Amino acid sequence: MKKILGLIASQRKLANGEILTKEVAAAAGNDCQLELLRLADLKLDMCRGCYACLTPGKQCPVDDDLYFLVEKIKAADGIILAAPCYALGPAAVTKVLGDRIIALAQLIDDLWGKPCVVIATAGIEGWEGYTLSALNAMARFMGFGLKDSHMFMGALPGEGILGEGALFRAREMGQALFGQARRAGEGECPTCWSEIWKFPQPGTAVCPICGQIANLVAGEKGIQWVYGDSSSMFNKEQLKHHFQGWLRGKVQEFISRRKELAVVRDRYKGNEPWLITPRGIK
Repeated sequence: MKKILGLIASQRKLANGEILTKEVAAAAGNDCQLELLRLADLKLDMCRGCYACLTPGKQCPVDDDLYFLVEKIKAADGIILAAPCYALGPAAVTKVLGDRIIALAQLIDDLWGKPCVVIATAGIEGWEGYTLSALNAMARFMGFGLKDSHMFMGALPGEGILGEGALFRAREMGQALFGQARRAGEGECPTCWSEIWKFPQPGTAVCPICGQIANLVAGEKGIQWVYGDSSSMFNKEQLKHHFQGWLRGKVQEFISRRKELAVVRDRYKGNEPWLITPRGIK
């Protein structure tokens, strides 16, 4: 029996993401068992930037449910991540979790390649913003093997599965979870599937998520996108180098430069009259 862990970012019960997650899981196969976890039910605090988790053998010192979630992910054979679009981006709890990537990346060997599909939902086409690109990047940062992702439309609870082609697409995603990954769609970065591009100079496009470069060439059929080689930051070696190597090196650099940097920081130290704190907190 394969275990599927559904990570639901909406606080609404039986929201579109939860309904779609159940459809996707059902299509993954009769030998699959779904377990749902609402991220909003967990105590997930913000990263403090203390870098304590970078010490080999040490965990993040924040006392919350991060490692409970990690154990659930490690025990699962596949992951479904579902989040609604709020203010053009995914629900805030996904960002809180994503910001704990320094601690999570220390466990990259345990999480690497875990098959995952991403479900995003939005109320109206044109207002989905960067939601899907952000969720895809989050899944890749956590080392998951992203098999499929899709933006579903539906403002009201239950509408997401009623849209044209939605049920077919959900079942297609379920088959992809333990099957073959989809290819990048039209307009998506071929490396990370981001829908967002920067144009630093005429004729050149750069993916701001993974750094994929494309040259825009005029041809008989209009503008053609010619992609260069990708050195994606989302491969295992790059992730381990950044989060287990480079960052640890910066910690050692800070220790060696502590006195020098303290001189700079002390200039801005003091009981600033402009600092506002709620309810008298100091």
